[in-house]
Amino acid sequence: MELTVIVPVHNEENALRDFDKAMRAALSDGRLAGRILYVNDGSTDGSGKVLEELQAEVITLDLNRGYGAAIKTGILHAETEWLAIIDADGTYLASDIPRLFKETRTCDMVVGRRPREKGLRLLAKGFLQAIASYAVDYPIPDINSGLRIFSRKLAKDLFRLLPNGFSLTSTITLGALYTPYRVRYIPIEYGKRTGNSKIKKVRALFNFTMLILRTIVLFNPLKFFLPASTMLGAMGMVFLVRDLMARDIAQGSILMLVNALILFAIGLLAEAIRCRE
Repeated sequence: MELTVIVPVHNEENALRDFDKAMRAALSDGRLAGRILYVNDGSTDGSGKVLEELQAEVITLDLNRGYGAAIKTGILHAETEWLAIIDADGTYLASDIPRLFKETRTCDMVVGRRPREKGLRLLAKGFLQAIASYAVDYPIPDINSGLRIFSRKLAKDLFRLLPNGFSLTSTITLGALYTPYRVRYIPIEYGKRTGNSKIKKVRALFNFTMLILRTIVLFNPLKFFLPASTMLGAMGMVFLVRDLMARDIAQGSILMLVNALILFAIGLLAEAIRCRE
């Protein structure tokens, strides 16, 4: 076996039969020896029964632990050098996995890059990717694609950082680029989902934003604290000049300058701790 394909499943009864057929076909042409590992994440529909009918290899979680928790469970039970993740809802093509796997000869993680979003989704994704690209000094074309192949070593090194929710894909992207591992993006098609999305969009946007900020503070704290300190210090200086011209120094300008120095000091301390690890 060269590859373990980890498939998180939560209430995907209507999509599983077609997905499993396509996944088995993708791994049966003799060019790739792969194992399909389903993680049934507390499904309440007939997903468990369908997987049993398909005679699939399944790890069953009694409660819904989350997308990330399901993938981490699969990682812990995988023994191959390479691991793949893919959703079972029909949005990603199983036939893309052998194509992406060919790229693992020259990198540590291959990510399927989806077509660009449209409308408000484009603005939201663009906002997140702009912050993430700034954080890692690398243009990220798709931060949370759910189709990717990565080495077991990469998964092991970043495992402690991986969350239990949908932000796992964003975390592993940022962590790999910070470390830095070699990451390659390959264009893929993105189909229509079978069933309803499990992501709550407003909550997900907030969580992804907080995730990116936390990751910046963890890996490169000055990227966050230095701009914040500079902006606050500049505002404080502007207000201080105004106060001096009016011969009436207000507390606000002094507080801004003091807080700017505190933020800068925290950033230096965080950077020193990071460098010592």
